[in-house]
Amino acid sequence: MSQSLKLWLRQESASLCAAVFENTPPALSLNHDDVSQFLATLADHVGLHSEFQLAAVQGWALTAIGQDGPRSRDWLWVLRLLKEALIKALDQNMSPSEALKSWRGLDEFLTYAMIEASQLATDFERANLLEQIVQLRNQQEIFERSKSNFINVAAHELRTPLTILEGYANMIRAEAEEGSRFHIYTEGLGNGFRRMHEIIGDMIDASLIDLGSVELKVRQINLESTIRLVTDKLQKIFAERKVELIVSPFYVDSETYGDEERLAKAFTKVIMNGLKYTPDNGQVNITAAFIRQDEASDELAGYIDVQISDSGIGIAPENQDLIFNKFASTSAYELHSSSKTNFKGGGAGLGLAIVKGIIEAHEGRIWAESPGYDEEKLPGTTFHIELPIWINQPEIE
Repeated sequence: MSQSLKLWLRQESASLCAAVFENTPPALSLNHDDVSQFLATLADHVGLHSEFQLAAVQGWALTAIGQDGPRSRDWLWVLRLLKEALIKALDQNMSPSEALKSWRGLDEFLTYAMIEASQLATDFERANLLEQIVQLRNQQEIFERSKSNFINVAAHELRTPLTILEGYANMIRAEAEEGSRFHIYTEGLGNGFRRMHEIIGDMIDASLIDLGSVELKVRQINLESTIRLVTDKLQKIFAERKVELIVSPFYVDSETYGDEERLAKAFTKVIMNGLKYTPDNGQVNITAAFIRQDEASDELAGYIDVQISDSGIGIAPENQDLIFNKFASTSAYELHSSSKTNFKGGGAGLGLAIVKGIIEAHEGRIWAESPGYDEEKLPGTTFHIELPIWINQPEIE
């Protein structure tokens, strides 16, 4: 049967090729000679053991396709058409039993060929996709650097005219009588200037964090004392919103090394974030726990986990990582407000990104936990700020 099938394949090669190319697109990279050579290879290996057929197919794939991705896709198209042409030709030229037996002798080789062509096509597509991903990442890095440079330049450029405006406002204030309209106006301008300086400072901080240029003035500090100094300054703001700010005793030694000014800025932003998303008559609680003592060494006592929990609207699971990205905000645009304390008011979207950069510069980490977002049930959010407790001054400057 094998010899007669081989002879039949060679005799029908031309008609099979013609049948295949009747249904192929004009842009196909293959021609009649390619298909004829494949049919010759098929005829040479009819009736041989599976291992020999597989080896022959692999050899064919290397020489006929190689690393040519588009060609592998063309071969997949042609092999499907060739299977249909073979089935039709066997049915027309042989009895049903002979056609079935002959097809069994051809099917395995053709299946191997389709698998190899499919694998090569998949490998090419994966390699192409990987190359595109690399290019996109490179473009994204260039874009991020450009964005950081723009923010940095814009922030510095804004400082000069702002300083000029502030100087003129101070001169008017000095000449205005206490309690006069002009004095009240200049006080309002002063508040606006202070807010602008803070926004510009955040822009510069965000740019420095992106560039990995955060400079830390490391000295011995007490984290509990730092946080209490922060909360003392914020109590008046919380009282205006009727939100209770509670700091529980740490009950752990929080002496460590760090940049107290930058850490105070980080804690302030997280605490104020709790206020922003907590409705009136709510609470923001600050607690601490000593953790990861098993990682203690001659330089490190362990870590302190400062938890800042609010009774606010919570954060949806899909946003709990997003909130630490620059310019990310879960607030609705129509609620955007220049106020730092309005309930659900938006901001520039830099605060938590800056916090993350400061904490990571101290070799710590920050993350948020929340059951979800619900403005009626108020599930709340807990921010974890984990910082190392250094025994000796570390090299993190």
